[in-house]
Amino acid sequence: MSLAQLLFRKYTPVQRFIVVALLMLAVAAVTLLVWATGGIKYVYSHSMYIPIAIAGTVFGYKGAIVFALVGGLALGPFMPISTETMEMQKTINWMYRCFYFLAVGLLSGLAIDTSRRYIRRLERMTNHDPVTDLPNCKALIERLNFLRTKSRTHQPYKRGFLVICSIDNSMELRSAFGFTVIDSIIEDYAHSLAAMPKYRPELYRIHANQIAGLFHQIEDEQIDDLMSTCLATVKENANFGDLWVYVERHLGGVRLNGNEPDPIKTIQHGEIAIARASERMLDSFIYTPEVGEDISKHLALMADVSDSIDRGDFVMHYQPKINLSNNTIIGAEALIRWHHPTIGWIPPNQFIPFAERSTLILKISEFVLHEVIRQTAAWQQQGIYIKVAINITGHDLLRPGFSQMLFDLLQHYHVDGSFIELEITEGTLIEDMDDLIVKLLKLSKAKITVSIDDFGTGYSSLQYLYKLPVSLLKIDQIFVKNLPDDQGAANICAAAIVLAHKMGIKVLAEGIESKQHLRSLRELGCDYGQGYLICKPKSADDFINWYQDYMSDEQSVG
Repeated sequence: MSLAQLLFRKYTPVQRFIVVALLMLAVAAVTLLVWATGGIKYVYSHSMYIPIAIAGTVFGYKGAIVFALVGGLALGPFMPISTETMEMQKTINWMYRCFYFLAVGLLSGLAIDTSRRYIRRLERMTNHDPVTDLPNCKALIERLNFLRTKSRTHQPYKRGFLVICSIDNSMELRSAFGFTVIDSIIEDYAHSLAAMPKYRPELYRIHANQIAGLFHQIEDEQIDDLMSTCLATVKENANFGDLWVYVERHLGGVRLNGNEPDPIKTIQHGEIAIARASERMLDSFIYTPEVGEDISKHLALMADVSDSIDRGDFVMHYQPKINLSNNTIIGAEALIRWHHPTIGWIPPNQFIPFAERSTLILKISEFVLHEVIRQTAAWQQQGIYIKVAINITGHDLLRPGFSQMLFDLLQHYHVDGSFIELEITEGTLIEDMDDLIVKLLKLSKAKITVSIDDFGTGYSSLQYLYKLPVSLLKIDQIFVKNLPDDQGAANICAAAIVLAHKMGIKVLAEGIESKQHLRSLRELGCDYGQGYLICKPKSADDFINWYQDYMSDEQSVG
């Protein structure tokens, strides 16, 4: 224990009683020492300052005054100047000494009291949010650590539950309404959560845009109701001054069983649950160990991306696209594949979504552009001229220098822009649409065509679709796979085809895996198709072999 902890710790009643007894013994010991050494005329009387100072440290100035009086009287009227002559002190002498004891006790006690108040104020500032006065993340960590320690040493703590609410559009709110808007929303949420009739949480502001509630005595069957109640309490529409603002909030829940290895990990689990809720477009999510392992595995994978690109672990496969009316090959889609040195083949859906949340997607996009254009040039040198589609996001297009990098690669490999198609996922089209249109028009002037991938699954608006220089819409396989039995899927496909044709846009259906799919799409008037029925994605060499065999046959599919 440090000196500061010893001086400023909080003593229990039992500990205070023990200290009083020890101090009384100390006063008695000093009195006996003075008597045994010959009386008050010697220096040993100054030893009385020790119990007085200790009393001031433990009990403050009031305790110091009491023991200063006790000590002064003990060395006062009944203590002789000399035990040999038994000459007694004059009253003024022992009263004057008593005055000094009181002064020293008072000053030491006041100093300790002042320091103790200052330390406590610093502790409160360290453990509380200055705006809302809620305990902060440090306080939550200490509380969780206390519960964990208590569970291991006393009674088990197995029915706790931590809920973290995150305001995920905080940057937009601050930009629109100023930095105080988040403080106001957090305060409103705190008041609402504290007033919940069924549950009484300990509230903490663990981040500028996050508030946490620690609940106790929560049974497993109550968890769903607890999450629903919290969700209904922290509303999407919050009042800020005279305005109502939309709050994009997500909740993450973590069960506490007393065996958590680290309080910081517990909070991290809540953050993971929030991330999973946001990723899946859910209002809330409850953490499970499987989710944590999944996140850890993907983070480990992401750490290998850069080295894998440099080692050549990433390769491009190509899947042909055909004209459904005459079975001629109209091009191919380039699909990235990752052959990890220890794991083996990793499908794109296990690393691309995670890469898109970081700058790693930029490095992957650069690799894909470079490799596809290089391969296109190599095929053209063999006399094979086909258009190759490359998957990109709206974020890629908006990245400074992306268009110029594409133009430089085309020039470097002497490939005409008409042999490159950019497939943009529909869900990435909304952000900064005006700037995106400018970028696409620039690419269109270079004869690079643009297609909308996964049409019907995202959020694009038809008011923008007619403005974009789009030459192709791709119907997502989730609709194709249910043909012809699912009338709803058939109606969606038919509507997309009619709409596209009226706008002068061709339509391609992906995910064709059966002759029934192929026949239904032909009947609906779909222009192009791709899928396993036609050909699975192949390496560059295998694709050329397939291409040559296909061209030498009668070009018949289904």
